[in-house]
Amino acid sequence: MLSTRRQPSRSFRVIKLHRHRRHRSSQNHRRQSLTLDISPIGTTQIGVRSSSKIRPLNDDKFSSATTFDHHSLPRKRSSKRSSIVTHSLNINSYPSRRKQRKERRNFGAPCRFCTPLCVTWSVLAAALLVCVVATISIAILVKDKSPITIASITTLTAISTTSSTSTTTSRICGFSCLNQTWISSSGLLAKWTFNGTFHDEMNTYTAIAMNNPSFISNGYVNRALVLNATSNQYLYTSYIPLINASFTVELWLYPTGWPNPIDHAILGLCTNPSNDQCLHLTIRNFTSIHSLYMSFAGDNCESNESVPLNTWTHAAFVFDKVTLAMSMYRNGNLVGYCISALPLQGIENNVTIGYIPGIVAVYGSNFFQGYIDQLTIVNRAKSACEILDDATLATYYNFDNSPILNDSGPNSLPSTSQSVSFTSSGYSSKAISFNNSTSYFQISGLTGLGTTNKSFSISLWIRPHSLSGTIVYVSSTAVGAGWCLSFIGFATNGSIVAQIWNGPARTVFGPALSISSVWYHIVETWSSINGLRLYIDSVLIASNPSLVTYTASSASNYVRLANRPNNSCAFGEVGLTTAFYGDIDDFRIYSRELAIDDICAF
Repeated sequence: MLSTRRQPSRSFRVIKLHRHRRHRSSQNHRRQSLTLDISPIGTTQIGVRSSSKIRPLNDDKFSSATTFDHHSLPRKRSSKRSSIVTHSLNINSYPSRRKQRKERRNFGAPCRFCTPLCVTWSVLAAALLVCVVATISIAILVKDKSPITIASITTLTAISTTSSTSTTTSRICGFSCLNQTWISSSGLLAKWTFNGTFHDEMNTYTAIAMNNPSFISNGYVNRALVLNATSNQYLYTSYIPLINASFTVELWLYPTGWPNPIDHAILGLCTNPSNDQCLHLTIRNFTSIHSLYMSFAGDNCESNESVPLNTWTHAAFVFDKVTLAMSMYRNGNLVGYCISALPLQGIENNVTIGYIPGIVAVYGSNFFQGYIDQLTIVNRAKSACEILDDATLATYYNFDNSPILNDSGPNSLPSTSQSVSFTSSGYSSKAISFNNSTSYFQISGLTGLGTTNKSFSISLWIRPHSLSGTIVYVSSTAVGAGWCLSFIGFATNGSIVAQIWNGPARTVFGPALSISSVWYHIVETWSSINGLRLYIDSVLIASNPSLVTYTASSASNYVRLANRPNNSCAFGEVGLTTAFYGDIDDFRIYSRELAIDDICAF
């Protein structure tokens, strides 16, 4: 079978060799012809491939030779093959040349152009090169992202466009908490809004007031609990199942003083002040820095970031029974992380708010001085993203349940409306429509937006029917008076603008939008780091980084959509036309500056 299969190859190579050598001397030709003609067929029959008797056509070592003398070749042969090879006067009787020819057949032939194998290798190499270039390009695009500290990372791709130019900007969105989902009400054990009552919204843990605590009208959301340390005021309720369990405790704090030498109590469940049997969540005095503190008594977790006086601060305390992790957050940012030896131990006992009697013998008096609002307890460990949302999402109206208008954010802010309608062709599901000069939608209770130099972001989708009017209007009173300004609207030339108050109104200008069925995503952000910014469809259109001061109302604000009163309040660069005609969807306000990856996630 071997001899028969190789015969065509042998014949082809003999013909080529004769053509290649036909210009040589007749002597050389006769010698080479002799070498070819007398080679016995039997060589292939003992395992030598027939083509091996012909040297390569482009063998440089032999192409320059004028004679070939087989008597000069070495005669060392193995005994097994000597009887046959001695009768064969050919080039392959030289072992070293035969070895070289074998290597060239094995490794040289596949590398010739146009062979199927080389074509396959070339295609694979090209595909690999494209993958490498694409990977490097993506790495360059995202190399400026902030470090990611969350274990689970979700990446999505969005295409952003701006109507002010003819180009399209493609962007790969990085990680954002706005890509994450959760069920905020999952595992809710208790929630006290302190809106003039000590009742728990779950109707399970109504608090008992000690020494006549009261309420303040301007809490973080509506009213809030007032505790006076000098009057020994606090609340308590029946046992809440926190022993040997995961939990998250969140609330808004407004301390007005530090009357105690060590601790100012927030919440406690204390059986014995030792051996992991005494949960106490406090603000502790560490060398004149008052910071959040979490302890089971024996397993403690501290932070080094101070809680300021006379300022609303969001605090969150998280324990994960699976990992035994204790985490503390201030305004949505992680400020303390520890590992406990055990979950909370002990026996069932009352839960106290604003005072923890079980630690008095060790740390002294610990009555809280100030205001507490929106206290919630859930029986699970909330994620960092969920806590950031609880701390910074001030309000979120998606209008999907219209005509019922409910705030889908954590604060459930109330709203009113006048002469509005709704459309089923919103950006996502339904949207609210404004079709006459008296239409508006107004939200109350926005405390963060009324705080001087506190970062904020306003995000909404609009589909304008005309390029005039006020889109977002902010004031300190329900009738739109007092401290007031149009934050987002259209200038007289139809361009969209964003503004803040900094003595006078300060403005950045965007392009003129088109009037069509197209939805536009508009985001205004401000922070003391980046100043005032305006984004359209995830593209930064305009900014003024020098505007590092925001002078707010110092009151709980009202935000009105699509209109403003025709009064003496500042218009800034927004045109004098008061009403906006068009549709609005997915309206949100955050008490932080949204990053580009957050905006891209929308």
